[in-house]
Amino acid sequence: MRNYFKYILFISAISANAQIKMTLKECADIAVKNNLTIREAQLNAENANVLYGQAKSQAFPQTQLFIDQGLRAGRSINRFDNTFINEVYNTNGIYLQSQVAVFNSFQIKNQARQNELLYQSSLKGIDAARNRLMVSLIQAYIQVLAAQELLDVAQKQVETSKQQVERVGKQIEAGTVGNTTLFDIKSQLANDEFAFVTAKNNLQLARLTLFQQMNQSPNRSITFEPIKDEINLYSIDFQEVDRIFEEAVTLFPDIKSNEIRIQSFDNGIKAAKANALPSLSLSGSFQAFYASSNPELNYIKQLDATRNGSLNLTLTVPILGNLQNKYRVNAVRIQKQLAENQLNTTRLQLRQSIEQSFQTFTAASERYKIATEQVEILNQNVAAIESRISAGVIMSNSADYILARNNQARAMSNLVQAKYEYILQKKALDFYRSGEWRL
Repeated sequence: MRNYFKYILFISAISANAQIKMTLKECADIAVKNNLTIREAQLNAENANVLYGQAKSQAFPQTQLFIDQGLRAGRSINRFDNTFINEVYNTNGIYLQSQVAVFNSFQIKNQARQNELLYQSSLKGIDAARNRLMVSLIQAYIQVLAAQELLDVAQKQVETSKQQVERVGKQIEAGTVGNTTLFDIKSQLANDEFAFVTAKNNLQLARLTLFQQMNQSPNRSITFEPIKDEINLYSIDFQEVDRIFEEAVTLFPDIKSNEIRIQSFDNGIKAAKANALPSLSLSGSFQAFYASSNPELNYIKQLDATRNGSLNLTLTVPILGNLQNKYRVNAVRIQKQLAENQLNTTRLQLRQSIEQSFQTFTAASERYKIATEQVEILNQNVAAIESRISAGVIMSNSADYILARNNQARAMSNLVQAKYEYILQKKALDFYRSGEWRL
């Protein structure tokens, strides 16, 4: 109910064009609510539950009631005294029959169990679809935050270059520096403005991707709350990957779904084999009829006089069925092998994903540490050169300043990218350990 309230608030804010700041958790709630793949998985689960109920219902008796009304004409046999009659008369019959399976080599039981397991597998499929959505959503959300921070860096670079152009322009008027220095600074400003436009476009593309993950139209009034995860650099031994993988195998819904499907095919094989085994059924029937050709008895008395019933116990022994059951059993066995291969593929993909996350996390940690030191040094270098420019000191080579600024911008970009790559991979590794996304 709380998530639904947030969703209504989100829609209302969009309708009113109000400024609203959304968190990662709120984005995730909306994405899950609107995602069509998750809805498809939910419908598949509902359908599997229906099939499960249908399989269980085969154990219940089948009872049917037939009532017919007829008109006969011409020569026929009187059903009361077996004499020939030649007249037009009405008939009415009541037929009731029922049948129930007493024993069918546990076919119904195994079919019901198979469908029950397939239903449980489809429920895990919903969780798997949700996890796949979360991966894409978190990547898109973090990309927006990174693009926003890179845009801020680019904007500061433009503002700094404009300030330097203004300062150098005043120094040219004072005759302390030459026009060459101004041209170099203006060239740097043009580069910074181009980088700003590129960063702005990257942010718009990142926002578009995030809104598409939520199945919402882009809205400029929506901003996104920064992730407050602390950057605590630490290293993970590669042997830790094995332990993380073993934990993830017990938690990952894709793995669980495939394991349950494999188990269901064991019951499917047993149910298919039961077609070639004897079965025992119990059936009963009751009938009575009325004919206007016998005026001596009224309707009720005729029904009472003609009522009869039967009770039958039937043993069915399959002898030869064109070898169809053999192929049915083989088909189910192949389906089981396909499910086992899918399980192995899923396990392999899971391990590879953990290994890639581990490697990317390690690299991001190292890059973040180096980039932090690099930004600090380059900030000091740029600050020293700008102090000289502000003091009116004639620079022998303005290219030194431009190079220092470019190195500073590159280092800041590397720092931002390493920071958010670290956050993303840390969340991924935490998910593999716990089976839940920490939003």
